[in-house]
Order: sequence, then C-alpha cells, then structure tokens
Amino acid sequence: MAEASGSKEKTNPSGDSTLREYFVTTVVCTIFALFVTTYVVHPMTVPTPSMVPTILVGDRLLIDKFSFRNSFKAGLPLAPSREIQRGDILVFKFPNQPEVLYVKRAIGLPGETLQIRDKTVHINGNPLEEPYKIHSDPGVFHGRGSLHVFRSDLRRDNTEPVVIPEDQFFVMGDNRDDSADSRYFGFLPRSHIVGRPLIVFWSYEDAADAYLKSSLPEILKLYLERIVYFVTRTRWSRMGHIVR
Repeated sequence: MAEASGSKEKTNPSGDSTLREYFVTTVVCTIFALFVTTYVVHPMTVPTPSMVPTILVGDRLLIDKFSFRNSFKAGLPLAPSREIQRGDILVFKFPNQPEVLYVKRAIGLPGETLQIRDKTVHINGNPLEEPYKIHSDPGVFHGRGSLHVFRSDLRRDNTEPVVIPEDQFFVMGDNRDDSADSRYFGFLPRSHIVGRPLIVFWSYEDAADAYLKSSLPEILKLYLERIVYFVTRTRWSRMGHIVR
C-alpha cells in the first residue's frame, strides 16, 4: 500500500506542471491578443452604406492601427508610418460619440480651403477629381435647411468656403448623398483617427437595418440568421479584398 501511495504522489507534479503550462500559455496569448488589437490591427464591422461602393454594408474589415498613428508622434525608428494623404480611407472615433467608430475618406487636408458647389468639392478653388464617389440622388440642395439627421450650417450639396485648421481633416463618405460626415459634424481632429482599413476578411449581406437592432430578441434573431444563411449570404468574392 505504501508503494501505491508513493506512485500517486509522483504523478501529481506532472499534472500540476501541465495545468501551469496551460495557464501561462493562456495568459500570454491573451496579453498578445490585447496588444495586437490595441496597437497593431483591429477588426471592424461596417453597418451603414456611407462608403458604398468602396465598402459595403456587412463588410468585416481589418484595421491597421499602426501606420497612421505612429506618424502622429515620434515612434520606433524602424516602425512603418506615413502622413495622411487626400483620398486615404480613415477609421476614426466619431467626434460626438467617441466610443463609436466611423469610416470615411480624407478629402480636405490641414490648411486647405474647401468648398462644395453643386455636389462638386473644390480645394483651394479647383474642382477635385473623385472617381470613387457616387451620387444616388440627382437633386441638388441650394438653400438653408437639410433633410439629413445631422443639423449644421454645412449642407449636403453646397457649402461656404471653409479653411481646415491645423491637425484637422475634412472627411466624406463615397456615397455622398447618404453619408454623415464633415458636412454635418465638422472637422475631424487628428487625435480621433484610429487607423485605416486594410482588407475585407469577411463580408455578409445583412439587412439594411441590422445595425438598428438593439433588443435581446432582435440580436439573437440576427445572429441566428447569420448562422443559418452563412453560406448563401456570405460575399465570398470580397474576402481578401484590399480596401482603397
């Protein structure tokens, strides 16, 4: 009996060691995942059509949080970084609700004078060529007042000239007639910029009002539909699509 008891004692250290290894591995992986999603790359779902046709409703994006933000201040000597250029697509914290992420295109840069005339953006008096934009509404708003949910002196199709302040940007959606952007919430501070979208890692054709679902039954139904219709509603051709 003594020998049997001794045999059991010899197996315990091995079990403890295995549990310790699992625990340490889990902690390390968790810390690494948090570091990556906080500073390097982060997933994002696009719920609205403001960037159609460049980005579709239901696109799941990987966001580069490193390159742009590393240029905001002195970073690592060999770390990739570059200044924001006109036409760059930006992911940023919505100025009026910082916990919400928006995605728009940089149109006006610091120090430039921007004006919209009959839907055409002018930079320093010159019309801007924008092959990426679309207009779903042929009508043009001229007077004060706006049909958009955001209230502002800036209007959808015509604005007064504005000078963009230092370290701020004028951003707009590619779907110009259906986009809540700098025409309504004003300039985007550099400090609110999170990064830029890199690729579409998954794209699912959600209902147009999916992002409005908030109650528990609605959310459960939404996730159940994604499981049931995963194959038929996944846009397989967009997976791996580079966003630009």
